[in-house]
Amino acid sequence: MSSLINFLNPKLKPSVECDAVCEDGYTAANLISDNEEHMERGFMCFAVCKPPVEIVFDFPKAIDLKVIKLWPSSGALRSTGFEVHGKYDGIWERVAYVRDLPKGMDSVTFCYQSDYNSRSSAAASQQHSEKVFFFKTAHKILAATNSVKIVIRATERCPPVLRKIQMWGLPARSLDKADRELMKTIWSEISDPYGLRDQAQQQQAGQRSPSRHIPELREQSMLEIPEEFLDSITWELMIFPTVLPSGKVVDQSTIDKHSEEEAKWGRLPSDPFTGLEYTSQRKAILNLALKARIEKFLMEHSEHFKSVPRSLGSSRMRRRHASQFASHMCLPGSMSVGTYSTLSGVYKHQQRKTKSTVTATATSAFSGSLSPISPPVAKRARHSYSAYGVSATVTASSANQSPTTSSATGTTSSIDQALQQALQKITRFTQVSMPLQPSCINCRSGQFAYEIRTCRHLVCRECLVILSTAQQCVCKMSFQGADVERYHKLP
Repeated sequence: MSSLINFLNPKLKPSVECDAVCEDGYTAANLISDNEEHMERGFMCFAVCKPPVEIVFDFPKAIDLKVIKLWPSSGALRSTGFEVHGKYDGIWERVAYVRDLPKGMDSVTFCYQSDYNSRSSAAASQQHSEKVFFFKTAHKILAATNSVKIVIRATERCPPVLRKIQMWGLPARSLDKADRELMKTIWSEISDPYGLRDQAQQQQAGQRSPSRHIPELREQSMLEIPEEFLDSITWELMIFPTVLPSGKVVDQSTIDKHSEEEAKWGRLPSDPFTGLEYTSQRKAILNLALKARIEKFLMEHSEHFKSVPRSLGSSRMRRRHASQFASHMCLPGSMSVGTYSTLSGVYKHQQRKTKSTVTATATSAFSGSLSPISPPVAKRARHSYSAYGVSATVTASSANQSPTTSSATGTTSSIDQALQQALQKITRFTQVSMPLQPSCINCRSGQFAYEIRTCRHLVCRECLVILSTAQQCVCKMSFQGADVERYHKLP
């Protein structure tokens, strides 16, 4: 099902009428107003009015109504009974009703039972939302309707109130194709004024993420999968582990499925556990460290699985890099030897050349021993290492022999050249560093937005999610959620 449209948006030109006397500034027009202040006020009848109160909504074109969501309370005032009517052949027909709403209920959603998603019931219960199903005959009435009537039947010792209402659906199939496309175009401009959704769809069409393929264990395998590698919702092995704003870790495919189900109800993508919509500061983050550990686990135990997904590609170098990264993450405090492996490789290559040079010098000296006075043979090079560099010295037993001295000098120069080439590729820790700009204490990026008051360290959103799990900063100082506050940069 495509995304639904809120037909009570003021840009779609709906109209509303009410048969009751309203309080000043709380008319029924506030429910479809384009002024946010008026919309927040909602609808409220005069103090002496009693239910029932009828509110009729009219639409310029026929619509196929799918979902009605309303908020029955405004402050301490609360309506407890509602009825929904649709017009069919000029006659109002009741299609749904609800009575005796609980006191803590924040909203009421009317929908078809066939479209009801049972998996979202947990999130709905956390948001204190009541689900009410349309009658079985409602589809015949609401599939192509121009008017919908909401009747407030009961209140809790107060005048009838309605804080907010939304009506989601699709253009009726009886409309012309041009009218349907026009309504969809207007709604796309309302919901996505900058075209960001179209750009994201184009990028996904050009570069789609690999489909979810769950590795299955062989029948005779007794391998136990660590619990941290399993999805918190589906309890299956994750391929793309993602950290939600609530702190739970699920696979990216689980988030995509939940977003698709939310779109069917006209809702934006949200956290499956809390129901809060994603924002720039509250969003899902891919856990690269956990992903690398899962990949390493799959590669080490590939014989226990029927098939292993290729989420890192077919390149051996990428898999080796992921394995090294996972090993480094699994062993905190271990030093990476990648920086010194280049120096070791270059030096070993030059050492072979040095050995061949020294051997050739010794052979020439041995051939000269046929003369009455033969010069002493040059000794092999002696190498000494230090913590910050590598030095090599070549000594000879006799300094007055020119052939031996020249060969030793050539050997020393070749080693010095190898050292200079190798030292240019490693990081110098003895250089005077410039004053550092404020950055995240964990990833060293300049996109920090929070400050831990206990240690006065700055962290970004992604690193804060990681550190909050252990409630410990990089400096080993513990902190609580109340110790984190927003950090505002000064120009």
